[in-house]
Amino acid sequence: MRVRSSAAVSLLVLLLVLLGGGRAEAQAVRVEAGGGWAIPSTEVDVSVEGRDRPAAINPGSGPSGYAAVGLRRTLTDDLSLDVRVRAQQAQLRVGSDDISPAIDRCVNSCPEGRLRALSLEGQLHLTSVGRIAPYFLVGLGVVRTTIDATRIEAGANTFQLGETDVTDAGGNVGFGAALRLVDGLSLTAETRVAGSLPGGKENAVTTFPFTLGLAYDFGEM
Repeated sequence: MRVRSSAAVSLLVLLLVLLGGGRAEAQAVRVEAGGGWAIPSTEVDVSVEGRDRPAAINPGSGPSGYAAVGLRRTLTDDLSLDVRVRAQQAQLRVGSDDISPAIDRCVNSCPEGRLRALSLEGQLHLTSVGRIAPYFLVGLGVVRTTIDATRIEAGANTFQLGETDVTDAGGNVGFGAALRLVDGLSLTAETRVAGSLPGGKENAVTTFPFTLGLAYDFGEM
């Protein structure tokens, strides 16, 4: 897919800039953690016991969290580059109204869903605009979508919905800004597209997380 190739090329360029030396002046270890809210954009088809046609689940938005660690390098007076490993998880909330065809209720409880992702990510920061540094990000990795099995009631009948567990290639594309609070400590705010890449496996979910985080730099190396 063209989208997969473009993301791969963008990340490769960022890695080459980081590892290639050039005008890079300083390097530090950066750790970051945060959370926010993620909006899924993909329906999931699940098998229904005793029926040929699947049911469709349209998961709702839910809380998300992430942690990342990597290297930061100063490229020029105006630019710096982060390359890091990032792990994230988003909750996919499912209620009886999110299942179609329409049902009366979930027996005991409705299923819980989760999206977990691990990616290698590059961030290019513009550092010449004062305490606030906007940045662009791109990453590639792996993503896993799970939705628990559950029993539902429709009319006078009870049905079993199957479990969903899909692992696929994943990625991140987005932008954000980092506000320097004190030396080494920054507040970050960002939005991104995260999850399965276009053209991925069936039932692999893509989300739109909006997050706040804290990042800390451990000196120059």
